[in-house]
Amino acid sequence: MKINRRTFLQGVGASSVVGSLSGLMPGIASATEQRGGAPDKLLKREGKIVYHTCQRNCADRCLLKFTVQNGRMTYVEGASEMKKMGTSPCVKGHAYVQYTYAADRILHPMERAGEKGEGKWRRISWDEAYAKISARLKTIIKEHGADSILPYSYSGHEGVIGKYGGPSRFFNAVGARKLDRKVCVFAAYEGLKSVTGTYQGPDPYDSVHTNCYISWGQNETATNVHGIKFINQARDKGAKLLAVNPIRTPIASQADIWLQPKPSTDTHLATGIMKYLIENNLADLKFIEANTLGYQDLLKRIAEMSYDEIERVTGVPREKMFKFAKVYGESELSVIRLGYGMQRNYNGARMSRAIAMMHAVAGQYGKIGNGFIYDNTQADDSLNYSKGRADHIHPHGDTVGHVNMTEIAKAIHPTNPTAYGKPIKPIKAVINYNGNFVSVAPDSNACRRGAMRDDLFLVVHDFLMTDTAELADIIVPSTTQFEFPDMGTDYNCYHMQTSEKVIEPLGESKDNWIFFKELAAHMGLDHHPEMRVDYEQILRDFLDTEEPAFRHNNITYEQIIEEKFVTVYDQRPYFGDGKYKTDSGKIEFYSQMMIDAGYHPVLDFGLPEDEMISEEKNLPFRMLSPAIPQRANSSFYNVKYIRNFPAYFAKVNTEDAKELGIKNNDRVRLSNHRGEAFFIAQVSSQVGRGTVMAPKNNWRRMDPQGKASCTNNLTTDKLTDMGGCSAYHSTNVAIEKA
Repeated sequence: MKINRRTFLQGVGASSVVGSLSGLMPGIASATEQRGGAPDKLLKREGKIVYHTCQRNCADRCLLKFTVQNGRMTYVEGASEMKKMGTSPCVKGHAYVQYTYAADRILHPMERAGEKGEGKWRRISWDEAYAKISARLKTIIKEHGADSILPYSYSGHEGVIGKYGGPSRFFNAVGARKLDRKVCVFAAYEGLKSVTGTYQGPDPYDSVHTNCYISWGQNETATNVHGIKFINQARDKGAKLLAVNPIRTPIASQADIWLQPKPSTDTHLATGIMKYLIENNLADLKFIEANTLGYQDLLKRIAEMSYDEIERVTGVPREKMFKFAKVYGESELSVIRLGYGMQRNYNGARMSRAIAMMHAVAGQYGKIGNGFIYDNTQADDSLNYSKGRADHIHPHGDTVGHVNMTEIAKAIHPTNPTAYGKPIKPIKAVINYNGNFVSVAPDSNACRRGAMRDDLFLVVHDFLMTDTAELADIIVPSTTQFEFPDMGTDYNCYHMQTSEKVIEPLGESKDNWIFFKELAAHMGLDHHPEMRVDYEQILRDFLDTEEPAFRHNNITYEQIIEEKFVTVYDQRPYFGDGKYKTDSGKIEFYSQMMIDAGYHPVLDFGLPEDEMISEEKNLPFRMLSPAIPQRANSSFYNVKYIRNFPAYFAKVNTEDAKELGIKNNDRVRLSNHRGEAFFIAQVSSQVGRGTVMAPKNNWRRMDPQGKASCTNNLTTDKLTDMGGCSAYHSTNVAIEKA
């Protein structure tokens, strides 16, 4: 036998080599079996293993395993026993140790010692912080009413306690204004419900059985990296990969066919594909007859739209669209994964509806390996949110006013506060947690002006000096997600997952439940039993549900704790029984729901430009602001090596850049009537002509150019057509060399 390094280590010599290493480094024999490993790095992997779900707002919702040595987190890896996972987190998950032990963590309470935004702080004790916050809130309640207090939060923590169960109990006890957390997903919710009655779909694990995977408006490398394995497994079996995206994502680059429509023209594109399927006998007439209503209305509406018009509006050559439609139509099983960015447009619901209708024309519902995947909230929707949040203790829960979080700038406007287009009484206090609205909300300049009001009491519960925190009156230090126990629900696969406490809170930080629980006590609100419970009871309240997805699977608190994750199946295959969740029980090509919303009952071809004021409509570039792989919304800006990945760039089409005299690495100014923002140009064919792409939710204070600018200086806070969702991508700008 020929002896080489591999066969040598497989033989007797391997045991002696490993044995000698074990003697030098006790306790790491298993780690040293990994060839090429650095001993100092391998030592970090030895210790107690704790399971914890990543609570960032990404479709993966990874179950992770953390190594803990002497109370300190040292290493993170994926929980590979879960099918969706590998052993490796994404680039962000790999940073969690640095994220948790960042040098700039806020570890004690502080109050403002100068003017707002001046950056002068005085350290105070927790007792002082509670006394000052409770006294100010009591005065506001007495003088202006409890509904002048507004919570602001979103996805800084996605656990059921951290996001809702802890904080919501406090705001319900206070009687605060309600925040409608509709910045994401809700436009497509309405559009999809108008077709099938639901926004839920099949288990992504079944995508490996498809013949055709369509990534529509999704960038899996940024928000669903572990889902790529299922795409690749399907392709290994011969499946085609199709992509639709105005940006050439990595998946688009690998696709068999990639269509690059102009932003928000997806209704026209889906109509063109349906038109081709029908004219070329690729529509599934048997499926349509058995499962749909209004097909004749659809045929009539499609006949009104010509290929010339579709090509003009979308910018997609008809020959390429036909090629796409042919592969799609001839596939026995096809699955669509719809992204979240596309529906963040003024016409987001209408576009989502058209794509779902297209899938029905192709007959692609109800089998293993086909279907429409958007937001699989089977686990999340099964929870008892009303009990978990203690909604019943709000004194005016049914009548209190609401503020849409996308319109936070309008709600805290210095002179003319509004919500949903109507005047409201002034907001006198904002308590910000799990969020960073000055960076994350649209129209950042207006957000900042509102936060700077002298009469607005701003409390920020965070562990970093964010753009919002630097304007606070009082900052109280929060833990990271790893410093208290929780649970999390997936919204891609069907899982309910544990989040065990990994380490003790650092410094004087307090988690979301402890902070709000203790603040309630200082305000005399702990007479509510719901304000005196522990973490376990809150979780049990959420799990106290009669929803079939939970009850039929006999899911319990103890089971989740013991097994680390459970699967909440609703039905498989999804829609396999041919019963849809519309009032008619059928897929509805003609929708009363659309009529009630003021739109065409079949296909509405309205575009965002139809709704823009002329001042914006006439600007030459549509600005898209999607996620990038190295960030999760405004998270991870505290991690030094992640900050080295650019987040202040603007991708400009090659031909557009040539006309504007812009070259790679030039500083450019993007502007509209909301403000300006400065970026470094990346000249690229990744974006089409007339489109510019800049990453979402970058911070003002982290701007490396020192301009204190960010992408959301420019974005619109006008709501979508249905669902009250954000419409960040319906933003037009001008570009010039700075």
